[in-house]
Amino acid sequence: MIRKLLLSAAGVAALSTSAMAADLPSRGAAPVYIPPPAFTWAGVYLGVTAGFAEGFHNFDDLNGGFLGYPGFANPQSGGFAGGGTLGINLQAGSLVYGIETDINWLSNKTSYVDPNVTNNFYPSETNRLNYLGTVRGRLGLAVDRTLIYFTAGFAYAGVNNRFQYNSNFFPTFNTPYFNVNTTRFGWVVGAGVEYALTPNWTVKGEALYADLNNATTNWVSPGSVTFPAGLNYGARFNTSAVIIRAGVNYKFDWFAPPPAVVAKY
Repeated sequence: MIRKLLLSAAGVAALSTSAMAADLPSRGAAPVYIPPPAFTWAGVYLGVTAGFAEGFHNFDDLNGGFLGYPGFANPQSGGFAGGGTLGINLQAGSLVYGIETDINWLSNKTSYVDPNVTNNFYPSETNRLNYLGTVRGRLGLAVDRTLIYFTAGFAYAGVNNRFQYNSNFFPTFNTPYFNVNTTRFGWVVGAGVEYALTPNWTVKGEALYADLNNATTNWVSPGSVTFPAGLNYGARFNTSAVIIRAGVNYKFDWFAPPPAVVAKY
């Protein structure tokens, strides 16, 4: 009798265990982890910049000045610089290289009047930097999301220089002046640091120096005053600028590496 009871209890326990096991959820396959794609600086980018520009405006009267005046000045101008940027980066290991073009609108203007009178004549000078554009190569070293780079290339700018001799002794005397209002061409070098906030958004700070070379011109004799041929003097203007600015870029993922492929088992 006892033996029958034990066998019956064992059978009931076995059936109960099977039923509980059937009610448990089935164990599925482990989830597959797909790592995010590696960060890359490669890509086409657009950006905006803003900062400060310092202009250097050197004037030299090549024939020794008018009526004994030394004829040399080098005033400076400070102003706002703001504009846009378009570029492309390629990357090989830690080496990042590419090309960038930008244009900045500048508010630089300086007006200068020399209070010192020499032989009853004194000069006044006005200089403007209206815009500055560059086409530059960039070469940098990437440390994860930080890029340290050097840049150099071609520069062009809209520059207006005017230098005039004024008469203190004869207020109505139409004194000569030199004037150059052209697009000037030169070279530019600089360096900067850029940091990637996300795979697409980056911020940067950089400094550029642009030399816009020399522009020479002969003086203009206004009014009815006629100067002898021997007084047909020439002058040379040299303009350069330093720009310190910050910028924000958006990088398109056209050259981003494809995501990693992980096999499922």
